[in-house]
Amino acid sequence: MSLIEKISGKATTLTPSERRLVKNVIESPTTVALGTAGELARAAGVHEATASRLAKKLGFDSYAAFRDALRDEFIATRETATRFEKTIAENTSDTILGKLSRDEAQALGGIEEFIKPDQIASLASILMKANRIFIYGYGNAEVLALMMVKRFRRFGKEVQQLDTDPRGLAEQMLGLQARDVVLSFAFRRPPRGYAALIETAREAAATTIIISGKSGALLTPRPDHILAAPRSGDPDAFQTLTVPMTVCNAIVIAAGLTAKNESLKKLDRLGQLIERFE
Repeated sequence: MSLIEKISGKATTLTPSERRLVKNVIESPTTVALGTAGELARAAGVHEATASRLAKKLGFDSYAAFRDALRDEFIATRETATRFEKTIAENTSDTILGKLSRDEAQALGGIEEFIKPDQIASLASILMKANRIFIYGYGNAEVLALMMVKRFRRFGKEVQQLDTDPRGLAEQMLGLQARDVVLSFAFRRPPRGYAALIETAREAAATTIIISGKSGALLTPRPDHILAAPRSGDPDAFQTLTVPMTVCNAIVIAAGLTAKNESLKKLDRLGQLIERFE
């Protein structure tokens, strides 16, 4: 179990002080892995003893064991990101475009620190085996939801984009069943209706998947599956959809690979239908 999964499992039991510590861990896992309990506590503005309590709550014997787990999970995988950072360091442009490009590249370069290839493959398989797929995107995430709807329809799946209006959303959820999958997005905060959506899916025994930013580990109620990775840019200012869109595209490609021959047949048939209707 990854550290993010352990945090997710304890999200509902964390105190406000512990949640502040977790926020620092999620934002800067490498820095925390190289620091001390006192340094983490000072950065979060809490007592040092809180860091030790958090480590034990997450199942570690001591803070040192917790830090070792951080090192194993994040330091060992930094090589690729470091090489990538060196490559983009040659771009010294002070323009908006240059700065944005560097930020995006750095975020993408470190994405596998947070989301592993087997997670992508597993969720792609779940989506392809689903009876129906319901996709919810609120605010900026609507564009991602629309993209995923179109992509999975091309595989011949029955897909619905969920309404952002509460009444319309309730009507669509009325017929939710087991073997259905609900895919949603959550970035700065849970989208409107998030808790009700997860609870309704749980009652119907449907599977829930969330694609999120770094705050995903703190979502409550917890979905069945979370893909959480930091987005680029200042966390307190403008952030883009490049990282979550890359995650979505990885899922789509992996989904096509799970049933390669059938997927190609569906796409070929789609091409024929497009010619007919045009």
